[in-house]
Amino acid sequence: MAEVSDVFKTTSNSEEAENASNINSGDNGIQRRLSFSSEKDISTLDTCDVSTLQSVPDNSSSCLPSADIVEQLSPQARSLPDSNVTASKQHGDTEDSDAEVVRRAQEEGCVNVVFPGTVTQEGCCRFVSEILKCILYQRQQLPMTYDQLVYSQKKQQASMPVKSADMDWRKCQQTLQELEEVLQQLEVLFSLSRVPRVLLLLGGSLILPKELYEINMEALVLAGGDQCLRVSSCLRQLFRTLFVADLLSDTRPVRLMSTTVLVLAHRDCGVGWFRPKLQFKVPARVKNKVIALSTDPSTFEEPRAEGSEWQDYVWFQAPMTIKGFSN
Repeated sequence: MAEVSDVFKTTSNSEEAENASNINSGDNGIQRRLSFSSEKDISTLDTCDVSTLQSVPDNSSSCLPSADIVEQLSPQARSLPDSNVTASKQHGDTEDSDAEVVRRAQEEGCVNVVFPGTVTQEGCCRFVSEILKCILYQRQQLPMTYDQLVYSQKKQQASMPVKSADMDWRKCQQTLQELEEVLQQLEVLFSLSRVPRVLLLLGGSLILPKELYEINMEALVLAGGDQCLRVSSCLRQLFRTLFVADLLSDTRPVRLMSTTVLVLAHRDCGVGWFRPKLQFKVPARVKNKVIALSTDPSTFEEPRAEGSEWQDYVWFQAPMTIKGFSN
């Protein structure tokens, strides 16, 4: 390669001047000078020993960075594979967890939702209310979600007189009033007593309903203040799990039914709207589907509530049912 460089150095200044061309890059004001070798130089290049050009070994390792550079880059280089491995592991764990959720829902009819912290009593009431709305919609007792139905009714009511409302509108309004009354009274009950279990009975009777859903909150740890989880984050986790489990969907058409709500509360809570059912027992001839909410035991130190704590609790029944409605 030294011979090649000597050839280029022998180029005369006059020849460079004659063969030079200037390129101006207008905006930046940068000039680049391109020099061309004379025919003499080119002939000299032709007579160069080819072995000189081939003297550089064809070794791919010659292009590798030095050991010092590798040592400097190695922490960052290693961090990328590590992060990819961690993300891949988390993705695999999520898939395994989702597969277990689906298996338990199909085989046992149970969905477990484990919250990573404590919740409030008001949060428990929200869980029950939102699950009730979801079940009514998923089990085809409402033509659309509760919020959509409320919006539709208000919009229709504003555009037409009440006297000219059709029968469907009146039935829908009745269903909404029944549901809203139950939701309001649930808030009152939750303010008076701990509620470890809630039953939703669709169709049939109290002894033999068509469908039975249980919301089990016995393993939830309640607290107050800023220590508790946000209700919105808990609801996102809850409904994501229900979506993965596919517990409530059914391709078969479901006829309209009435929904009865029963809650387990302290016998001396003083609630007036719900009626005590001292002799009620959960129907055993119907396969109930359970949504079990709990708190991760590793996030708190206090002992869980034991079964003996619920000995003074009795079932209370809502005095009205929620009648299914469809357009």
